[in-house]
Amino acid sequence: MMKRLLLLILIMIIATGCNTNKGRTIILENVTVIDGNGGEPLEDAVVVVEGEVITFVGKVYDFEKPEKAVTYDLQGATLLPGFINAHVHNAYSSKNLSTWAKSGITTVRDLGCRIKNPYEVRGKLLKSNKNARLVAAGPFITTTQGYGDLEVNSLEDAVETVQLLIDNNTDLIKVSYEDNLQGQRWNKLPKETLQAIVSLAHENNLRVSVHVSHRGQLEDVIDAKVDDLAHMVIDLLSDELIYRIVEEEIYWVPTLELWKGVSEDYPRSSFYIDIAKKNLKKFYEAGGKVALGTDFGGYHTPFELGMPIMEIRLMEAAGMTPMDIIVSATKNAAYVCNLEDEIGTIEVGKIADILIVKGNPLEELNFLLDVRMVLRNGQIIVNKK
Repeated sequence: MMKRLLLLILIMIIATGCNTNKGRTIILENVTVIDGNGGEPLEDAVVVVEGEVITFVGKVYDFEKPEKAVTYDLQGATLLPGFINAHVHNAYSSKNLSTWAKSGITTVRDLGCRIKNPYEVRGKLLKSNKNARLVAAGPFITTTQGYGDLEVNSLEDAVETVQLLIDNNTDLIKVSYEDNLQGQRWNKLPKETLQAIVSLAHENNLRVSVHVSHRGQLEDVIDAKVDDLAHMVIDLLSDELIYRIVEEEIYWVPTLELWKGVSEDYPRSSFYIDIAKKNLKKFYEAGGKVALGTDFGGYHTPFELGMPIMEIRLMEAAGMTPMDIIVSATKNAAYVCNLEDEIGTIEVGKIADILIVKGNPLEELNFLLDVRMVLRNGQIIVNKK
C-alpha cells in the first residue's frame, strides 16, 4: 500500500511538472508591449495570464495583483504576440515544431504535405505546448498533371475532394493555380473549378490559399475571391492588379527567402528576388496586407528553421517598417490562419502565445533572435535569465 501511495505521489509530481503553468496566474511585469495591432508600444506595462488566456494588459497603476500569482520582472524587455510563419512545409515533425516554438514562432501554417493521415498527425502534435501550433492544409489541390499534390479531373471531382478534406477537419484549403514555373509548363485548374472550390470552402468558414508565381495567374484568382496569395509573383505587377488585390482585401505571403534561394541557385532565375522585392514594395505602399511566410521546406534551397530573420530582413529591404513586419508576422498571419479571434495580438481574451525578447525590435530587428521568454497556450516553454 505504501509503495502504491508513493508511486501515485510521484506520478502526480511528474504530471504537474509537465505543465507548470496550467490553471495558475502569471504576471509579466516591467515590459514594453508591442501588441501586434500596429499602434504605439505600451511601456512600463503588465500582462497577466490566467491559464491559457490573457486577462490584463495595461499599466502597473491600473492593476491589482491577484493572490497566489507567479510574477516575472522582465526588466524592460519587449513583449510581443508569438510569431507565425504562414507558409511552411515539413511541419508534421515534433523536432521542427519544437524548434520553431523555442524561437518564438508559436504557430506555423503548413501549405502542402504528402504524408498519410495528416490531420490525425496534427492532432497528436498539438497535444504538446512545446510544439508550435500546426495549422494544416493537408495536400494541396491541382488538376491532372498539374503542379501540386492532390489531382482533381473535373469540377465535380474537385467539389467532392474539397468536401472530403472538410470532413477530415482540414484547417484551410490550398490550391495550385500554376501553369509556368521556371520554364516548366503545367496544366492549370479551370477558372470555374477554382471558383467552386473557393465557394465551398467559404460556405464552411474555411479560407483558401492559392499558389501563384506570375501576374497572368492573378486575374482569375482575384475573381474567385481567394483569401491569400502564396508567393510574391516574379514578373512586374501593374498598378491595376495591385489596386484590385488591395480592394478585395486579399492578403499576400511573399516567401522572399524562397526567391532569394532560387535566384542564387539558378543563374537564369537570378532576377527573381529583385522582382519579388519590387512587387512587395509596390503592394505594401498601396496599402496591401502582408503576412509573413517563407515556404520553409518547399524547395531544396536552404531555409531558416526557427525565427525567419532572413525573410524579415528581406521584407525590410523591400521597404516595410519594423512595426509592419511585426504586424505581418502576428495579426495578419493569424488572419490567413483563420485564427484572428484567438491569437496574433496581445489582447484580453486572446490565447497567451507570447514572445518576449531582451531588446527593442523596432530599433533593431535582430533583437527578435534574443529570446528571453516564450509562452504557448499560457505555458512557459522558454525562460532564459
